Amino acid sequence: MVSEDVVGRRYGGRSAEERREARRSALIDAGYELYGTLGYQNVTIDRACRQARLTARNFYEEFGGREALLRAVYDRTIGQALDAVLTALAETDTDTDTGGTGTGTGTEVRDRAEAGIGAFVHAMLDDPRAARVVCLEVVGVSEDLERHRRQVLRAFADLVADEAHRLGTGRVPQGQDPTPAALALVGGVNELIVDWLHSDDHLALDALVDVMVDLFVSASAGPPDRI
Repeated sequence: MVSEDVVGRRYGGRSAEERREARRSALIDAGYELYGTLGYQNVTIDRACRQARLTARNFYEEFGGREALLRAVYDRTIGQALDAVLTALAETDTDTDTGGTGTGTGTEVRDRAEAGIGAFVHAMLDDPRAARVVCLEVVGVSEDLERHRRQVLRAFADLVADEAHRLGTGRVPQGQDPTPAALALVGGVNELIVDWLHSDDHLALDALVDVMVDLFVSASAGPPDRI
């Protein structure tokens, strides 16, 4: 005879924790679809629940409100993009790990830029809902979410700065923080994606990647020597 404890913990072959995780995932999926098409400001909690085929009670068991769901959608989407970038960079690893000794070649810089930027652009724009969530819908929603978004941008800038150090590129004076320049590059990529979303005449993604790679490679060379 099955005990009441077991019945309480499992239903339909799934534990209570598994069922809760499934509900949370369904709500995030619903938020991704709705925020990525209709926009965050146009989606109520009730609409998200209908999309997920769940109740408001289910919603509030997982999220404190609409913004909490938006943040969860954003975090999952940008996390998947970051994973794609890191995987692409790892696949280019051969003999390019110079230990920051400044021996990276122009070819290595371009190869890694193409790999990382290409992965990010395709993660955002193969399914434009991703780019809309990451680059449009989270902007200016609240101070807390804006602070979180800025932290994510800084994390990508840190990745760019780490790559520059790894390959020994750029003419950054000793003791100068490379992060502002890296943040400018990340912001440029973000703005190109935003412009793509708003454009009626979309540039082919490979061409868009080429523009971004040229920007990164030019920046890696550093400014002209000053006399």
